[in-house]
Amino acid sequence: MSASFPRLRVVVLVAALAFLSPFAAADQKPLAQYGKGSGNPFADDFARFANETLHRWHVPGLSIAVIDGQDIYAKGYGFASLPATPARPETLWYAASTTKAFTGAVLSHLIHADEHEALARGWDTPIASIIRDDFVLQDEWATAHVTLEDAVSHRTGMPRHDITSRHLVDGRAARPRDIVRNLRNLPLTAEPRVRFQYCNLMYVALSHVVETLTGRWLGRVLRDTIWAPLGMNATYFDLDDALAAPTGRLAQGYWWSDADAAFREVPRMPVTEASGAGAVFSTVLDYARWVRSLLREAGPLSPAVHRDIKTPRIVVAMPSNGRDVETYGLGWERSAYRGQPMYTHSGGNHGFGAEVYWFPDIGYGVVAFANTAMTSNAAEEALIFALVDAKLGIAPEDRVDVDKKWRDIMAGAQHMLDNALDDIYPDRPETPAPATVAMEALAGTYHDPGYGNMTLQVDVDPDDAAEKILVGSRPDDTWPMEMKMHHISADYWILFMVMPQNPTVFFKAFAAAQFKFDVAGRAKALEVQFRLTRSQGVGTEAPVVFRRLN
Repeated sequence: MSASFPRLRVVVLVAALAFLSPFAAADQKPLAQYGKGSGNPFADDFARFANETLHRWHVPGLSIAVIDGQDIYAKGYGFASLPATPARPETLWYAASTTKAFTGAVLSHLIHADEHEALARGWDTPIASIIRDDFVLQDEWATAHVTLEDAVSHRTGMPRHDITSRHLVDGRAARPRDIVRNLRNLPLTAEPRVRFQYCNLMYVALSHVVETLTGRWLGRVLRDTIWAPLGMNATYFDLDDALAAPTGRLAQGYWWSDADAAFREVPRMPVTEASGAGAVFSTVLDYARWVRSLLREAGPLSPAVHRDIKTPRIVVAMPSNGRDVETYGLGWERSAYRGQPMYTHSGGNHGFGAEVYWFPDIGYGVVAFANTAMTSNAAEEALIFALVDAKLGIAPEDRVDVDKKWRDIMAGAQHMLDNALDDIYPDRPETPAPATVAMEALAGTYHDPGYGNMTLQVDVDPDDAAEKILVGSRPDDTWPMEMKMHHISADYWILFMVMPQNPTVFFKAFAAAQFKFDVAGRAKALEVQFRLTRSQGVGTEAPVVFRRLN
């Protein structure tokens, strides 16, 4: 690839739009009272603030729990499902990437239980020594030396490669082993232990490690080790189990249509292949039990496991937005807020958002789940930091403007999307050079072992009937995408991708693409360079060459 080949940016965005529906608030429920905290945080003024926040960020509903000393409270605002099912403390939600903390904790438990000879080296155990046939990377040294600690800390050298995750493999539901065996087809973009690169796929690899060591499904291991001892009886690891749960109704996810001034349902995402990276369904009541155990360093996890959970393992980010340097460990980001040590992790998919925060020195934590992508996280953070600042006695005029932080994130991302063409092709000619071959000669199926098939056909641009474009789709992916390719100049194209289940700006992306030709002038490959920008750091993807099959 030439040095001048442009980069792809996959853009993470959200739009703040007006929402005029009223919100209902479910009754606050004290979960446990073993002593006196700061009192009930869910007063009428907070309810008004919560409803205004949901309105402002276009979130139908939210459940939230506060752990304050020995008191735990939970409440719901808005709607778990439209038009009229209220969000309650018992509502089930997708917990998404907050799952990772359980995966890290149960792996630590297995290490310190000293029951598996394969874990004799502890966190320094190479992953390949446990799942040797399945865990193969493109670099021989990395294959042999990437450890459990590297994977749990997102420092393996593997970027996100989220587009490669598939829900279906050969017509059946993908399993963690399928995802792990595809790692050999994905390029690394850094040396191990050099750079923080958030990677869901490596947490799937850790899931496969746990299942190989125990001979049991990870969901069962988590229930036996953590959930059942804590009384987390409304926590699940499978969509069908969550839908059939007797303890609460699973919330419905939505996206907001500005054109229609209405919410649209998002199909529920099966999460089998996500496993320990993001397959948990739970309630804020159950998560409050989890956070309480972390704050108290209580059972069922041992003191050694709690030490592991709190141990920083790689630097993530420099100070910003009132936070100190951020580090990462066992499914938790560790920082400090106003001098208080803070552990947190966010989660999200195409219809839900989750936030978990806990402050061990003051015995305080907050959990929030809601039912939109990304705007949920914005609303949750606004509510969480209002509660945290109140707990710390911070005057209103001195508090961090969480809304501004999110507005700035969105404005920058929207600008990037609006200027996609200038971003990746700033030096394009005013008069495009003709393509090597007619567009019809480019149609066909292109394949990369890691990214799978990309089948392209000629169609009319729905936004401009005078223009022909190449279109395709990837319906079997975890994040199914539809693609449109527009000719720019010569053999250079711009590729736009959108998730049809949620066609908001958060699930839109663009890429630079170039067709390659053989000596006979026939298209032989399509090269796409991916660069993924997310709210949690930046994952740099390597160029991908899709070879033509027909």
